[in-house]
Amino acid sequence: MDSLGNLLEKKQQPKTNKKIHSELHYWTDKISTAFGEKKKFGMYLGIIKRIGIEEAQKIFNEIMNSNVDNPGRLFVWKTKKANQKKFMEIQEANQKKFLEKYKQN
Repeated sequence: MDSLGNLLEKKQQPKTNKKIHSELHYWTDKISTAFGEKKKFGMYLGIIKRIGIEEAQKIFNEIMNSNVDNPGRLFVWKTKKANQKKFMEIQEANQKKFLEKYKQN
Protein backbone atom coordinates (compact mmCIF):
# COMPACT_ATOMS: atom_id res chain seq x y z
CA MET A 1 0.00 0.00 0.00
CA ASP A 2 1.30 3.43 -0.94
CA SER A 3 1.81 6.10 1.66
CA LEU A 4 0.25 9.51 1.35
CA GLY A 5 3.60 11.04 0.40
CA ASN A 6 4.08 8.57 -2.47
CA LEU A 7 0.57 9.26 -3.78
CA LEU A 8 1.20 12.99 -3.78
CA GLU A 9 4.49 12.54 -5.65
CA LYS A 10 2.81 10.38 -8.28
CA LYS A 11 0.08 12.92 -8.89
CA GLN A 12 0.93 14.87 -12.01
CA GLN A 13 1.55 18.54 -11.60
CA PRO A 14 -0.56 20.74 -13.88
CA LYS A 15 1.38 21.86 -16.93
CA THR A 16 2.34 25.51 -16.80
CA ASN A 17 2.88 27.60 -19.87
CA LYS A 18 6.63 28.08 -20.19
CA LYS A 19 6.18 31.17 -22.36
CA ILE A 20 4.70 33.14 -19.46
CA HIS A 21 7.62 35.07 -17.98
CA SER A 22 6.17 38.24 -16.49
CA GLU A 23 3.14 39.51 -14.62
CA LEU A 24 1.95 41.20 -17.80
CA HIS A 25 2.05 37.91 -19.72
CA TYR A 26 0.40 36.07 -16.83
CA TRP A 27 -2.60 38.39 -16.76
CA THR A 28 -2.83 38.46 -20.55
CA ASP A 29 -2.93 34.66 -20.61
CA LYS A 30 -5.48 34.53 -17.79
CA ILE A 31 -7.80 37.09 -19.43
CA SER A 32 -7.59 35.69 -22.96
CA THR A 33 -8.18 32.15 -21.68
CA ALA A 34 -11.11 33.20 -19.48
CA PHE A 35 -12.78 34.86 -22.46
CA GLY A 36 -12.13 31.87 -24.71
CA GLU A 37 -9.95 33.87 -27.07
CA LYS A 38 -6.57 32.23 -26.59
CA LYS A 39 -5.57 33.02 -30.18
CA LYS A 40 -5.95 36.76 -29.52
CA PHE A 41 -3.17 36.80 -26.92
CA GLY A 42 -1.29 39.54 -28.80
CA MET A 43 -4.31 41.81 -28.92
CA TYR A 44 -4.89 41.47 -25.19
CA LEU A 45 -1.17 41.97 -24.53
CA GLY A 46 -1.23 45.30 -26.37
CA ILE A 47 -4.38 46.43 -24.57
CA ILE A 48 -3.03 45.57 -21.13
CA LYS A 49 0.31 47.26 -21.88
CA ARG A 50 -1.55 50.41 -22.88
CA ILE A 51 -3.89 50.68 -19.87
CA GLY A 52 -1.76 49.02 -17.18
CA ILE A 53 -2.10 45.80 -15.23
CA GLU A 54 -4.12 47.24 -12.32
CA GLU A 55 -6.74 48.76 -14.62
CA ALA A 56 -6.95 45.54 -16.63
CA GLN A 57 -7.46 43.51 -13.44
CA LYS A 58 -10.21 45.87 -12.30
CA ILE A 59 -12.04 45.63 -15.64
CA PHE A 60 -11.54 41.85 -15.78
CA ASN A 61 -13.04 41.42 -12.30
CA GLU A 62 -16.03 43.61 -13.20
CA ILE A 63 -16.70 41.50 -16.28
CA MET A 64 -16.27 38.18 -14.48
CA ASN A 65 -18.76 39.28 -11.81
CA SER A 66 -21.35 40.20 -14.43
CA ASN A 67 -23.31 37.95 -16.74
CA VAL A 68 -22.47 39.00 -20.31
CA ASP A 69 -22.71 37.15 -23.61
CA ASN A 70 -19.46 38.42 -25.09
CA PRO A 71 -16.93 39.28 -22.35
CA GLY A 72 -14.06 39.87 -24.79
CA ARG A 73 -15.95 42.56 -26.65
CA LEU A 74 -16.97 44.25 -23.39
CA PHE A 75 -13.36 44.14 -22.15
CA VAL A 76 -12.13 45.89 -25.30
CA TRP A 77 -14.88 48.52 -25.04
CA LYS A 78 -14.15 49.23 -21.36
CA THR A 79 -10.41 49.45 -21.96
CA LYS A 80 -11.02 51.90 -24.79
CA LYS A 81 -12.99 54.11 -22.38
CA ALA A 82 -10.26 53.77 -19.73
CA ASN A 83 -7.60 54.70 -22.29
CA GLN A 84 -9.57 57.77 -23.38
CA LYS A 85 -9.90 58.87 -19.75
CA LYS A 86 -6.17 58.36 -19.19
CA PHE A 87 -5.37 60.33 -22.35
CA MET A 88 -7.59 63.23 -21.28
CA GLU A 89 -5.90 63.37 -17.87
CA ILE A 90 -2.47 63.52 -19.51
CA GLN A 91 -3.65 66.16 -21.96
CA GLU A 92 -5.04 68.33 -19.13
CA ALA A 93 -1.80 68.00 -17.16
CA ASN A 94 0.24 69.04 -20.19
CA GLN A 95 -2.07 71.97 -20.80
CA LYS A 96 -1.62 73.16 -17.20
CA LYS A 97 2.16 72.96 -17.54
CA PHE A 98 2.01 74.96 -20.76
CA LEU A 99 -0.17 77.65 -19.18
CA GLU A 100 2.17 77.93 -16.20
CA LYS A 101 5.16 78.44 -18.49
CA TYR A 102 3.20 80.91 -20.60
CA LYS A 103 2.22 82.97 -17.54
CA GLN A 104 5.83 83.13 -16.38
CA ASN A 105 6.96 84.71 -19.63
